[in-house]
Amino acid sequence: MTDRPAYYDTVSKWLHWSAAGLLIGGFLIAENTSHRFAEATGYGLHVSTGLALLALTAFRVCWRLSHAAPAYPSSMRSVEKWAANSIKVLFYVLMVLIPLSGLAAHAVEFRGQVALFGVLPLPGVPIWLVPGDAEDIHELASHLWLPLLAIHVTAAIWHHFVRRDDVMIRMLPDWHKRSQLEKGKGGGTP
Repeated sequence: MTDRPAYYDTVSKWLHWSAAGLLIGGFLIAENTSHRFAEATGYGLHVSTGLALLALTAFRVCWRLSHAAPAYPSSMRSVEKWAANSIKVLFYVLMVLIPLSGLAAHAVEFRGQVALFGVLPLPGVPIWLVPGDAEDIHELASHLWLPLLAIHVTAAIWHHFVRRDDVMIRMLPDWHKRSQLEKGKGGGTP
């Protein structure tokens, strides 16, 4: 077996931060579409954001299965590793469940008519395939990721400032490596 990398690769970092942006953006769009104009423009953007998240998650799973993640620091206890892995799995489940349940609820309300970012029409979903409680599932799942995000961010900050290990740094853009090299070389460029 090959050695595990010290940091996530550039594609993994891009996928991580893009998924975070789509998840947060889709949620904020949904929460802020209360008047008619916002509803008309925001709803299509909300649906498109969810579909983009679904596609990105599918690609992310494929990428993750073919590219090793960095090992956890040896200082992490097994219960901490279990908790970190559980949060990751729950995020992946929600990044699939939220868009699928939203698409199902959309199919019932609008008879399946949706265009990705208002441009590319997508085929309708047969109504008989949609569970009657799709909207409830979407609503619940859309709020379950918030506590997961709070735990995820808190743990990353705790690892960085209390534990002082590289757990948070390994998912940050590569600028942190350049600054460390510059400090080590007296300010020169790497």
